[in-house]
Amino acid sequence: TTDGDDTERPGLRERKKERVREQIRQAALDLFDQRDFDSVTVDEIAERAEVSKSTLFRYFETKEDLVFANSRTYGDTLLAAFAARPSDESVLRSLRAALVSLVSGLQADRSRYLRGQRIVARSPSLVRRSIERQYEWEDGLATALLPRLSNHDDAETRASVLAAAGLAVVRIATRRWVTAEDDSLLIDHLLPALDVLADELKDSD
Repeated sequence: TTDGDDTERPGLRERKKERVREQIRQAALDLFDQRDFDSVTVDEIAERAEVSKSTLFRYFETKEDLVFANSRTYGDTLLAAFAARPSDESVLRSLRAALVSLVSGLQADRSRYLRGQRIVARSPSLVRRSIERQYEWEDGLATALLPRLSNHDDAETRASVLAAAGLAVVRIATRRWVTAEDDSLLIDHLLPALDVLADELKDSD
């Protein structure tokens, strides 16, 4: 029916947009991997993806966004997972659950993640952006932690330290995951590292 067709069109449009977005990003990553990020032009990416330059910029505001396309999504996942935890749960337990949710997305495709890391490592500008992204995640997580720590006089310091420590654990687990010569998942490296953090915090009480 006509009504049925109308209800399907928005979904079809979204799928088409997602296909174009992925087509552009895949073309960019292929070029960045073959050469390096800094020497590849936006014009070359658009030509490889068979889209106009204006279409490319409708999907990605900057050239850097082609590499860090999922960064904001992962950050949102982290904050949403923390916000969904019970307010009477211990802060550390809530943080642990949020970090587990984060790595569930990161570990989906190891080969793609590794390629992204190779591309970043060869570009000073991307290394700087990667560090900035980590600070953005830390700041966002610390802000989310703060209300749960309001009974402490040093709540801001506690929130910042916990956020930095939690994301440091993710970085350590990720580094071990990408260098592991087995079929382990990122979560297999994250959980033991989180246990170490919990044990050390418990011992310091």
